[in-house]
Amino acid sequence: MTSIRLLLLASTAATVVAAPAAALAQQATSDTQLEEIIVTSTKRAERLQDVPVSVTAVTADVLERNNVRELGDLVKLSPGLVINYGSQPGNFSINMRGIGTFSNGIAVESDVAVVIDDVPVGFQAAAFKDLIDVERVEVLRGPQSTLFGKSAIAGVLNIVTAAPTKEFSGKGMILVTDDAEKRIGFTFSGPVRGDNLLMRLTVAKSDYDGNLKNLTTGKNVNGSSGFTATAKLVWTPTDNLTLSLAPRYNHNVSSCCASAITELTPGLFYQGAPAFPATLTLRGITFDKNNHFVRADDRIGGGNSDVFGTTARIDYDFGEGSVLKGHTLSSITSHDRWKMVDFQDIDGTDQPFLLGFPVASPSGVNSGAHIDGYFHADSWTQEFRLTSPGDTRFRYVAGLWYAKNDLDRYLNRGPVLQLARYLAESTNENYSAFANATWDITDKLALTGGGRINRQKISYKFDKTIFASTAIGAATTHQLFGRSDEDDAFTGKIGAQYKITPDIMTFATFSTGYKGQAYDLVSTFDARIAAQMPVPPETAKNYELGFKSSLLNRRVYFNATVFRADYKGFQTSVTSFLPDGTFLTFLNSVGQLRTQGLELDAVARITSNFRLNGAFAYTDAKVVDFPNGPCNNAQPATGDLPLQPAGYIGKPGECYRTPTTNGRVQNLAGRRLNNTPKFKFNIGGQYDIELPGMPFKGFVGATYRWQDDVNFSLSQDPRTIQKAYGIVDLKVGITDREGRYTVSAFANNLFDKRYAQGLGNGTSGYSNPTIPTAQGRTWFPGRDAFRYFGARLDVNF
Repeated sequence: MTSIRLLLLASTAATVVAAPAAALAQQATSDTQLEEIIVTSTKRAERLQDVPVSVTAVTADVLERNNVRELGDLVKLSPGLVINYGSQPGNFSINMRGIGTFSNGIAVESDVAVVIDDVPVGFQAAAFKDLIDVERVEVLRGPQSTLFGKSAIAGVLNIVTAAPTKEFSGKGMILVTDDAEKRIGFTFSGPVRGDNLLMRLTVAKSDYDGNLKNLTTGKNVNGSSGFTATAKLVWTPTDNLTLSLAPRYNHNVSSCCASAITELTPGLFYQGAPAFPATLTLRGITFDKNNHFVRADDRIGGGNSDVFGTTARIDYDFGEGSVLKGHTLSSITSHDRWKMVDFQDIDGTDQPFLLGFPVASPSGVNSGAHIDGYFHADSWTQEFRLTSPGDTRFRYVAGLWYAKNDLDRYLNRGPVLQLARYLAESTNENYSAFANATWDITDKLALTGGGRINRQKISYKFDKTIFASTAIGAATTHQLFGRSDEDDAFTGKIGAQYKITPDIMTFATFSTGYKGQAYDLVSTFDARIAAQMPVPPETAKNYELGFKSSLLNRRVYFNATVFRADYKGFQTSVTSFLPDGTFLTFLNSVGQLRTQGLELDAVARITSNFRLNGAFAYTDAKVVDFPNGPCNNAQPATGDLPLQPAGYIGKPGECYRTPTTNGRVQNLAGRRLNNTPKFKFNIGGQYDIELPGMPFKGFVGATYRWQDDVNFSLSQDPRTIQKAYGIVDLKVGITDREGRYTVSAFANNLFDKRYAQGLGNGTSGYSNPTIPTAQGRTWFPGRDAFRYFGARLDVNF
């Protein structure tokens, strides 16, 4: 039944996009054709429609039309992409096809690589910054370990920024909204000396206060502000040699990660202390599904981060007389330093509740509880790449790659509640050799294949402070842990593509993925966990069958991919809450996951003035084998569960405990992965309106995105399910006929539909011994969970 439903959806999507264009096929002219899109997803420039890869290319004009600012905005344009938001910016994560690493530890790499101008971001949290001067974002789905390395086991976000121009040019942008978001940016590009020395400089600043309000301070939270500056200097001293230097800097201040309480049983006290009832600590707050008020006396959460980086690139084209005639040898060297100071008011009150905590023996500390700490990441990469000519029947890319990441994390949490302090240091080094080739057997049939050999060396040091008691000034000791490990891996890809016609191509591929060993360096780390390290590598096998077409004289692009991937040893942190509100994570190696489904992408130029685009994803992502997964709060408490014998495995969904398990666990076999909607799609369009006699023309655009139910908890908590929802955005404006300026106004979430990007089931630390069945719930609203309006001005010169 599911297969029939998928086929109907696929055919319907194709008909909706293609049918209007078919009626006008005979009138097709150059101004009604779609632009050719060039991508670098195979590490060489190729037409999107010729690449046997499941990839969505989001171009600069689409990014601008949708006011994309950061990675979180891309989920509106690519249905297979999901962002997981953690308790602070250092543990945000990216998911593709349901697969993505969520971890609070620095020694666990991401499943989705973010690559900017051929340089992978060493620590994924550093990628969550403003995207400026971007020419194209390529969303590559499924394992990409052969060409992009071991941190690409679930996919790649390949971001390409704009290159300098040979003519003087520039552009500026200003954006404001009625909920206090402000953006301004400026780009200047042109020759410095003749045509052989070009320069491009971009500076941008953004500010957004957030959509939750802290009643204590009167300020909004869950926003961010950023300042970004990038430059590119390209020197071509000879026809064969090109050298470029690209420095970059970003400063970001985030007040993110606060969740508002939407439900709380009446009569509770914070940490059970009668002197601090919820009516006092949360005064002025009404608990309902739309609550956007919080209270905190400290900075409620977030971090201040800085990124300094530079990429140096050399490209040499072999000329006549060389055995490598037509080949290009490239050297790409990068260095990035990222640092973030983070903070969090972990009690979510503005009262000195520690005066009465713990109830049995009050600490007398006149304050609340908080976290402070920092992250540092120092990343070096070096790639040497040889690219063959693109006009031969046998084409290849081969190279050597090296990367080293030094990371450290300091955390100090207390001074009494959730007391913890540690310094974690981690280093990973990778040495790789890779190659990928395409052989045109005939004009229609081509074979592709590639492989990558990778050696990873990892090490860690962990200095954990042990407190004799929770009393201020209590004696401390240290536990020191450390070790090093290494492993080797081979990943590969084979496939075939067949051109039914010059404009219709099919492909089938098999690929493998790999992500190296990891350490669980978080506050719960101790001798027991150290003895279990490292967490084994994660591996994947992926099968894809795809179809790409350019129809009706290039007026319609329609692409489809069917996929199935099996992941073994999936590394992820599962979360839980203690009764005092403590948020804990534990790194798990899930036995096996399976994700399969269907993806559709379509663009149509209906007339010279009317364009439609749409995308659809059906993702069936499930746990195949995870017998010791986390239980949820709706299941029986530990004391209510009988002790089962060692080695016992319950039925799927059964919560149980054994002498060898850490508390209660459940068998999650057959359960859906968290934060992965089964169905998701978006459709949008823009219609340009001729205004005779005017120096400008008008336009109107609209987008609609919809997603199915989603559970934010891997534990399958029934109280953390976000119901299906749809969001409508509208945009109108005018643009100069010569392209010198565009003025637009927009409404995002036009119908004010509420939705959450995270839900929590817990009482946030509130309790009362006389109310053992107390319940609570929190939500983390999306950027456009509340309707807002804005205006934008773009100027080109």
